[in-house]
Amino acid sequence: MEQTTTTTTKPRNVFIAFLFSLFLPGLGQIYNGHLKKGLIFFVLVIIIPMLFGFTSLTTSFYGMFSLLFIYFAFRIYIIIDGVRNAVRQKEYILKPYNTWYYHLLIVVGMFVVMLFYDNTKILGIQTLKIPTSSNNPTLQIGDLVIVDLKAYKNADPDYGDIIVYLGPDNFIYTFRVVGRPHDNLELIDNIVRINGKLGKATFIKNTINEGMLVEQLKEKLPNGHKHLIHKYKVPYDITKSNIKNIVVPSDSYFVLGDNRDYAADSRYVGFISKNKIMGRIVYSYWGKTGTKRMNIDFTDK
Repeated sequence: MEQTTTTTTKPRNVFIAFLFSLFLPGLGQIYNGHLKKGLIFFVLVIIIPMLFGFTSLTTSFYGMFSLLFIYFAFRIYIIIDGVRNAVRQKEYILKPYNTWYYHLLIVVGMFVVMLFYDNTKILGIQTLKIPTSSNNPTLQIGDLVIVDLKAYKNADPDYGDIIVYLGPDNFIYTFRVVGRPHDNLELIDNIVRINGKLGKATFIKNTINEGMLVEQLKEKLPNGHKHLIHKYKVPYDITKSNIKNIVVPSDSYFVLGDNRDYAADSRYVGFISKNKIMGRIVYSYWGKTGTKRMNIDFTDK
């Protein structure tokens, strides 16, 4: 007597395939019976940002743009592939893993992987929104900037770097490095002298900042770094615009705001310990004025 075997067929639901592909890349493919493809897609979604982080491409505007383009294009392709194959599966023969408990197990496994997937550490960057005008005109309120968290992994902060550090109140601050360990500094009318070499300040124009009349100048540090600064016509605090004999301790830095009369920098809070420095601001990708604040390179000298 011949024994017949029956196979269970069930067409794939296009909407379910779409949702699975949208929220967990590769899950839609697994639902459609393509286990290996689904797992490969899931792994690639994880690996692509790793490659960009490893090569430090995300520390440039166009590198970050390339990552976002590739990443989202791939995610869209995954969704299209999931939906397209669901449409084709009219006589789909159920696989052993096409049960709710297997799907749940796979989802839990994917979520566990994503739980330990730290984008910030993998990419080596962090986004930051500028909240104050203490670094005007360089950094403006509302600027969305990228911080290179690996900038000082194999190097030390240099003159002119805009560093990001954790203050004593556990808030994040951003100011420009003007003094390195063991430097002897002096402030003369808010222009810094480093180890006897006075920075050069070239007048650009008079302008309005926060309702106050200020001078905009281009300051050139002794190492050649150039940047714009603002100074009140009448100094806000004369005791902080002229300071002598500032000796920077070991493993510490002296920082100033580009908006010299409106910055709670090292003149007020003291030296910044190296172990508090998180990274360096490298570029902006948006701001209150939209595209005008896009792709401004803050590492340019």
